[in-house]
Amino acid sequence: MKKFALSLGAAMLAAVALVSCGAPAASKDLSVFNWQDYIPDDVLKDFQAQTGIKLVYDTYGSNEDMYAKLLGGATYDVVFPSTDYVPRMVQKDMLLKLDASKLPELANLEPSINTKNSWDPKNEYSVPYNLGSTAIVYWKDKVKVDDPSWGIFSKPEYAQRIMLLDDPREILGAALKFNGFSVNSTSADEITKAKSTVNAWKKGVVKFDNDLIKSAFAKKEIWIALNYPENQYAELDPADKDKVGLFFPKEGGMLYIDTMTILKGAKNVDNAYAFINFILKPENLAKIYDNYGYPGVLYPKTTAFRKVPPTYTANDLTKHEVRGDVGEALKLYESAYEEIKSSK
Repeated sequence: MKKFALSLGAAMLAAVALVSCGAPAASKDLSVFNWQDYIPDDVLKDFQAQTGIKLVYDTYGSNEDMYAKLLGGATYDVVFPSTDYVPRMVQKDMLLKLDASKLPELANLEPSINTKNSWDPKNEYSVPYNLGSTAIVYWKDKVKVDDPSWGIFSKPEYAQRIMLLDDPREILGAALKFNGFSVNSTSADEITKAKSTVNAWKKGVVKFDNDLIKSAFAKKEIWIALNYPENQYAELDPADKDKVGLFFPKEGGMLYIDTMTILKGAKNVDNAYAFINFILKPENLAKIYDNYGYPGVLYPKTTAFRKVPPTYTANDLTKHEVRGDVGEALKLYESAYEEIKSSK
């Protein structure tokens, strides 16, 4: 787990300065719970330098991990759930209803996004942050891709040289797409068929993992990985990046849209608004998108500030579906995934 904090001394000096000017001493703390490798350190440092707010920054590897930790009593101010988790967090009364007047930078959001927004149609509880997808990455000298399909996981020549993310929706979603179904299927029969497909893939898979997958691939211990490309590329030696290929399966896959939310009961609400607005400024988002190669289509104004071409574009994801809330069917996914992981 990653920790990132401004020195206590600097935070105390900022607080003393406020008191000496006769103003009430506002909170100078903020706790953020976010995905791994999602905001570069220099952007976080800029936020702290410009605001004087001491930032405590923890990370997670999946929505499931994030949600379980919050249900277990963990407390944060800002959290970055994907769109399928926003409705359930609203239902659980976990999210603060947002004051739009405190989010001026949200006006930069691409208007067409709201026409597709089924998770929080009026952005009352969540602020869209980023759009992207997992991809299949591979070493070009070890793997030949004649057919860019999910079926590559079952090819015998790559057995025990494959690692996949540890995420039930991503893994079963891939198998659903491979079989011609929606990644958001609520059909027990379709999910069962997807489970059988993953079990067949599992024969060649070393492990389902969110942490070791990056280093194992970078060290060439595995040749193929299903991972977030930005996370995997960040782990590579720069000299190796041209040696790694990437593709999005022809059958399509799962497209994520992650959001920024403020948890109900947050101790530092004003600072949370300040953080969200800072991140949404086009020049700051452009740094984030450049650092990881994101498409960056949610906020078009970032284009003018970008200096690096994206690793992939929205055109690469035309057959993908947005990861949605599957309601009670989530239990089918979780049960199927547990059976997959426990089977030999």
